[in-house]
Amino acid sequence: MARLEARQNKMLGEQLERRYRDRAYSYFGYILRKARAVSLYDLEPVLEEHLSQEEMEDLLLLDVLVHGYPRHHPDAPEVWLAIEVSSVVDRNDVQRAQRRAAILRKAGYCVIPAVAGENVTRGGEDEARNRSVFLMRDGHRQFWEEALAQALSCTCN
Repeated sequence: MARLEARQNKMLGEQLERRYRDRAYSYFGYILRKARAVSLYDLEPVLEEHLSQEEMEDLLLLDVLVHGYPRHHPDAPEVWLAIEVSSVVDRNDVQRAQRRAAILRKAGYCVIPAVAGENVTRGGEDEARNRSVFLMRDGHRQFWEEALAQALSCTCN
């Protein structure tokens, strides 16, 4: 029974990843102008120039990468959302999103760590709040302004 439940959760997670990637503008268009999902393939030359092999390997496991311009902040530069997707977002998802966003920042991108899913554990929500990680729960946005402010306080190229 436990294996069946684990397999079902994995399939649901993969389905959610596809949905967020395929409908990036629908999910993130309210906060980002020109929101679109981007493949790491398109960034590969820049990434390889700035990152170690281990960092590249970790980054390749990123669930979804979305690019756009903060809608309600017209003077803000382009930003990237490094999104970890899970049916139930937990602390580990938040930490992975933050780690992978830091890797992308090292390559010169202005990156906001983000997590998305249908539900979130109490620990996952607390971790997202404490680390200023954008949380998208079943279409509802949390901690966007905090995550954006933190990303913009870093040097954005």
